[in-house]
Amino acid sequence: MQNTIKDIKTMSWRCMLNAIKTPDSLIMSLVVPVILLLVFVNVFGGSMDIGGYNFVNFIIPGIMVNCLIQSSSSTGIGVNKDMTTGIVTRFRSMDISNVAFLAGHVLVAFIKGMATVAILIGVSFLVGFRPLADLPQWLFIIGLIMLFVMANTWLAVMLGVMMKSAESVGGFIAFYAVLVFLSPGMAPTENMPRALQIFAENQPMAPFITSIRSLVNGHAPQGDQVLATLLWWGGILILTFIATVYAYKKKLTV
Repeated sequence: MQNTIKDIKTMSWRCMLNAIKTPDSLIMSLVVPVILLLVFVNVFGGSMDIGGYNFVNFIIPGIMVNCLIQSSSSTGIGVNKDMTTGIVTRFRSMDISNVAFLAGHVLVAFIKGMATVAILIGVSFLVGFRPLADLPQWLFIIGLIMLFVMANTWLAVMLGVMMKSAESVGGFIAFYAVLVFLSPGMAPTENMPRALQIFAENQPMAPFITSIRSLVNGHAPQGDQVLATLLWWGGILILTFIATVYAYKKKLTV
């Protein structure tokens, strides 16, 4: 057990060093959502009917989801490069726990995701973010974000293990990021065409975004939205974890 923990620490440190050596992807994963935030606030903020919400309070959950997806792209690509360039084969020849490789990537990605959220929220205060949540609501917000980050991380790691190239991983995550725009994250769904509205309100990101928005603005989220968030992202976390471990073990035996 102690050796496994030591191996995970070693792999986590390796992943952290790799992230530091290639800061461009880390910077882009934060810069793009910040630019998106500034564009929406300064270009669309005065022309969108969002009811009684402060516009930045309304838009920040959608921007945050986009930010986390962009951040996960580098994780998936990093895992894929390790899987396809032979480094995992080299690890197999060493006295290293098999679980350490995946755990190291996941741990660093989780820390990076939470740090990215903290930076984004800090920047959003400069453009008018004024949350109304109390302490229990903030704790609830943090818990939901942690669940989303962990599920999104395992999804990215799964893609990195399963797909044949880093380009495929990046392309899939870019396609996946489009779901943010087909959700309540960037605009109210009431003005969407009916078919698109039904999809936007019932895809996995919708209940998470809606719950975070309600909590940020000091409202109690609807119970069905919270339950849907837990079912969607708890289920995605469990399924991607199982699929990743299975695929990783299968590739080790090839």
